[in-house]
Amino acid sequence: MVDSDILLLAIVNMAEGVKSLIGDKGAKAVLRDAGRQSGPKLLESLIGRFPEVLPKEEALRRACIILEDLGFAKKIERADSEVRIEEDIFTDAITNGNLIESPVIYFFAGLIEGFVSFMSDEKITLIPENVERGRIIYKYV
Repeated sequence: MVDSDILLLAIVNMAEGVKSLIGDKGAKAVLRDAGRQSGPKLLESLIGRFPEVLPKEEALRRACIILEDLGFAKKIERADSEVRIEEDIFTDAITNGNLIESPVIYFFAGLIEGFVSFMSDEKITLIPENVERGRIIYKYV
């Protein structure tokens, strides 16, 4: 079995490779959409069909809890119009200097958006506002 840290590095490097291939904006769009597509599939494989339709805010709250429980970060919480993430798995694996420009940050946003869309009829968009090693803050609308 592949070590999870090696797999994470492969994903981050793949994201950077996509950026080299199709450019910054294209990579961000593609990886956000990849997260949006994989989020519902991941949740469905874990819990099956979701039994109810939740309001967007409750779906986001539960998405944060589930992603935290799955180990994507030590702490993921919704506060006001932000999602605050502490000790995430992605930022330490990013090798380029400008973390907020990494397409993998948009994959993570898309993953959260996909989780919300799985549990709610409403869509959400997360915008990276502050990204540091071990800390991500997304604004959401």
